[in-house]
Amino acid sequence: MPAELFKSVEESLSINRVLEVLTRLVSFQSVNPGGNEEEAARYIGEFMKAVGCEVTLQEVEPGRPNVLAVLRGTGEAKAVILNTHIDVVPAGEGWSGDPFQLRVEDGKAIGRGVMDAKGPLAAMMAAIEAIARSGKRLPGDIVLAAVVDEEAASKGAKALPVNLEASLAVIGEATNRTLAIAHRGSIRPVLAAKGVAAHSSTPHLGKNAVSLMAKAVVALDAFAERELAERRHPLTGQSSLAVTIMNGGIKESMIPDYCEALIDRRLIPGESEERAIQELMDVLEAEEALKGQLHIARMVPTTGAASETDVNHPVVKLCRDAISAVYGQQDTTVTGLTANCDMTHFAARGIPSVIYGPGDFSVAHKTDEWVTLDELLNAARVYARIALEAATMRN
Repeated sequence: MPAELFKSVEESLSINRVLEVLTRLVSFQSVNPGGNEEEAARYIGEFMKAVGCEVTLQEVEPGRPNVLAVLRGTGEAKAVILNTHIDVVPAGEGWSGDPFQLRVEDGKAIGRGVMDAKGPLAAMMAAIEAIARSGKRLPGDIVLAAVVDEEAASKGAKALPVNLEASLAVIGEATNRTLAIAHRGSIRPVLAAKGVAAHSSTPHLGKNAVSLMAKAVVALDAFAERELAERRHPLTGQSSLAVTIMNGGIKESMIPDYCEALIDRRLIPGESEERAIQELMDVLEAEEALKGQLHIARMVPTTGAASETDVNHPVVKLCRDAISAVYGQQDTTVTGLTANCDMTHFAARGIPSVIYGPGDFSVAHKTDEWVTLDELLNAARVYARIALEAATMRN
């Protein structure tokens, strides 16, 4: 990429423009659950169309559209995808101001989604706008894929067009000046115990489903502490299992004949969903008192499997170099996320993928969510540099 091209793009980027976009994005209460991303999606689409992109609103569910905005290149190189999500988690209580009205205090932008993930989205939009205004048509397309439902089951990323291809996908999530190339996955099986109802004064005439589930939880906790805690990935940390919801019983004087427990199982790269489910059932069947007493009633949808990009892949070097150049740091650390993200769905398509975004992930989903203005501007510069580099790699 010609140095003068990036210089002109970088100089046209300003924190005021990023904040202008972010202010609008934060004002849309695209809270999940709620399924109300449409208003924000329409704003994103209008903005990107004004920039010069071809825009498609892809309806995933009624009133829940993905935004696909393409800044066309000459076709001499593959596309690069900038992806993040439109939805945010509920604001909750305890905010020092209106969570859906952006505030700037002490060099920080504060509001729901400023870090997860409307900050990355605003930086991506500003970066593509600056590239478009440079007047330079690149060999490859630059695609903004702003998706719905990442905070629940990634319905948006899962529904992206099957013909979407690229040499690189950059997923916008907070990485604190590092480049993440791996993330954990999750499955959420709902375990069910079937008992026999009876009067609570004669418990021996029934079979207590809650008691069965309690024994199952003890066995699963022991398995998590004994085995899963020892399974570690150098970038994403350990495997884990936790029982997060339990329901059983309908009347204080009845022996409960049914009980459910939701299992939150976090997977590290290399662990398959199928093997994790089989392993869970093997643990329960190994207990004499539980044999044949429990089954998986259903699976609660999640973002999906763990994924990882080889640290030696050329796109990893390209992205590390871009981050290093913008931040003026000697070398950019390679890390991983302990949580899920939509990278898994791009990796499943065979698209080399990485994760980068402004902010510290520990702030995610918290009251008075914040990101620094410096981080926001640097993120726009990083996205612009990565897009320019990737879109000029000839086929």
